[in-house]
Amino acid sequence: MKKFLSLALVLVLVLGFATMASAEGEKRTVTFWHCSGGTIGEAIQANVDAFNASQDEIYVDAIYQGGYDDSLIKIKAAVPAGEGPDVFHIFEMATAYLADVDWVIPFSDMLENDPFMSLDDINGALRNYYTIDGKFLCLPFNPSSPIMYYNKTAFEAAGITEIPTTFAEIEAIADQLVSGSDVKYAMGLSIYGWFFEALLVGSGHYYVDNENGRAGTATKIEYDTNGGGQIVMESWKRLVDEGVCFNYGVDNDSSKAAFMAGDTGITFESTAQLTTITNGASFEVGAAMLPSVQDERVDRAIVGGGNLWLVKSGDEQRQADAWEFMKFMASAEPAAAFSMATGYYAANSKAYEVPAYVEYLEANPNDKVALDQLEASELSNLTGSLFTGVSTELRQIWQEEMDLYLQGAYSTEEALTEMATRSNASLDANNATTAA
Repeated sequence: MKKFLSLALVLVLVLGFATMASAEGEKRTVTFWHCSGGTIGEAIQANVDAFNASQDEIYVDAIYQGGYDDSLIKIKAAVPAGEGPDVFHIFEMATAYLADVDWVIPFSDMLENDPFMSLDDINGALRNYYTIDGKFLCLPFNPSSPIMYYNKTAFEAAGITEIPTTFAEIEAIADQLVSGSDVKYAMGLSIYGWFFEALLVGSGHYYVDNENGRAGTATKIEYDTNGGGQIVMESWKRLVDEGVCFNYGVDNDSSKAAFMAGDTGITFESTAQLTTITNGASFEVGAAMLPSVQDERVDRAIVGGGNLWLVKSGDEQRQADAWEFMKFMASAEPAAAFSMATGYYAANSKAYEVPAYVEYLEANPNDKVALDQLEASELSNLTGSLFTGVSTELRQIWQEEMDLYLQGAYSTEEALTEMATRSNASLDANNATTAA
């Protein structure tokens, strides 16, 4: 079912505001930097407008700063100098870095003084990821997870009734899917480090030592020696070599576009792409939990997406005003509105009790797949996944070497050796800088 629920309708159904605030006026301003344009950016602004409409004294000025990587550069430069925002939005891979700085206030610290909600209302997997040294650091705002998308129309045309839960099961239905429908390839994937992390965790293997960097500082990767990297990479390459999976290299947009065009029957993508894919495809889209490279799928999932962080400005009034905004964004109704508008799942479990959202999920069951996947997952340092100050660099290294590996430039052993050499050098440099 395609989703045509407009942002305006979401706000009317969930928040019930008939009008928005007319102007900033004499209100105190909270500066909010965020990382999302397009439909997601519109959904952020809709919630900001709703907050502003509810306020007599506070006005939030939402400013788009570019994508996650560009925004992080700006945040690192501006916030320590006292020239940054009061609240900022950034991806999960910045968490390890932000946990070590002294210019953000943990969400749980503010909640202790103003317990407007219970931390138990936050999804357990999100609490698992963002709790460091007993502190819940930030507000998960647009949480996401990688899931499997499939062409439901093509599956039905080919007479396939069982949705695959492993790579082996995808391989087993590939010929039937291609011969019985209009798809050209059973599956198409881009080389994305996040997918590798998810498949690695699903197989039961750590990415880096010290339990993914959560029992102590990560000093080296482990997937090169613990068997996890080998099983994920060889399973992936086998499907490519057999023609089951078309390799789109590191071009994630082309992989997504090919799926929406009906060229591939299965792909992996973030739940954040649910609205785009559902509305962009000319067929009925199905969503399912990410398959496993092992013989059976085990309930282990990882999180991604963006979060809101409260800046320690030293100005108590600014911090209090920023906290009011974060409280609003954490609340059930705004969380439900944002989820309906974007495809991200809601971090606050109370959002799933909002009547409009209950009706929406009944009509759009794909929207609940990622949440169901997380709620079924074990909570551990393993599913906490990669936690280092150089997570982005490690992903990039893996992607570059995996690209060469799939092209046949390396044996599995050679690829893993190169990944380890480069990744461990990055970890050494980061740890030396942090220690200094």
